[in-house]
Amino acid sequence: FHPNTPSDIVEYLKLNNLQNCAAAICKILKNHPDIDIEPLFQWKLKCLPLVVRWLENARSHLGNVNESTLVFQCRQLSALYKFVRGMPQLSVDGYRGKKTKDIQPKSKKRKLEQTL
Repeated sequence: FHPNTPSDIVEYLKLNNLQNCAAAICKILKNHPDIDIEPLFQWKLKCLPLVVRWLENARSHLGNVNESTLVFQCRQLSALYKFVRGMPQLSVDGYRGKKTKDIQPKSKKRKLEQTL
């Protein structure tokens, strides 16, 4: 690199030597300490598994961005919290719906007069 190149630019250029996906993940982690989840709300909870998978994949690149595991865990929890906070009713209904489907068999509702 040129001797007059700023050190932060040199860091990014070194990240370019990683695989394409790893370089992108590292640059996102370096520049976005608090990832904005709100644009994903338009797809409701469909993106939640993708975000979780991306964060799990990003965990393996922490050494390249000098970030501790504890700081990264806080970042993960923050992203998941934003999903639940941004769509509380969907989160609760989805959780309740899953639990009740697993526990209660499907049956017809009966009127009180029919049971007497």
